[in-house]
Amino acid sequence: MSRSLTRSAPWTVASQARENARLLRKVAQLEHLAAESRHRACHDGLTGLPNRALLLERLNQALLLGLRKNTTVGVLMIDLDGFKSVNDRFGHRTGDLLIRQFAARLLSCIRASDTACRYGGDEFVIMVPQASGVQEIQALKQKLATQLSLPYQLGEHLVVVGASIGTAVFNGEATDSDALIHAADMAMYAAKANRLVAYGSRRDSDRRREFPETANNGTRHHPART
Repeated sequence: MSRSLTRSAPWTVASQARENARLLRKVAQLEHLAAESRHRACHDGLTGLPNRALLLERLNQALLLGLRKNTTVGVLMIDLDGFKSVNDRFGHRTGDLLIRQFAARLLSCIRASDTACRYGGDEFVIMVPQASGVQEIQALKQKLATQLSLPYQLGEHLVVVGASIGTAVFNGEATDSDALIHAADMAMYAAKANRLVAYGSRRDSDRRREFPETANNGTRHHPART
């Protein structure tokens, strides 16, 4: 072997090692970017929760498993009552903080196998695969109602909002994800209507005690703007 080749061999090996290391770093960066892109495609940017597309994918899988094993799948549609009032009064930054805290409370109430999804705006969905039965779904609904109604510390503002929750259960009957979500959505709107009626009745009672002469004026009351 010539002296020139002998001298260049160590340089060639070192250069190749550096090039291999550079390529490995590039591949790792590309894989990281691809993983981030996949995550953004199926998760909500504000809360980090699964989005509607990922929810439907997981729900369809749960329904197929439910058909095979004759197990219960529950869906809870949740509407954040009072969000618009908070957003209008304190600004979008505070509204975003409320959405994030609301989402965190949802996660604190569910199992690792459940899915909490930001369905859109101030609406959320929880999907419970392989539930033990309707009682488990109702117990979760009550737990959510309690936790979500606790005060929220939003910077310097302490606010109280509510949640209207509707449930639907699949237990081996022929249905699909759209029908199940639609049923939970209708139940949620019924719950919201009942909350408004209950609130109006309570306000009417308060007015009769405080202002007897104007208690029967037919005014329709709505939840307080917090």
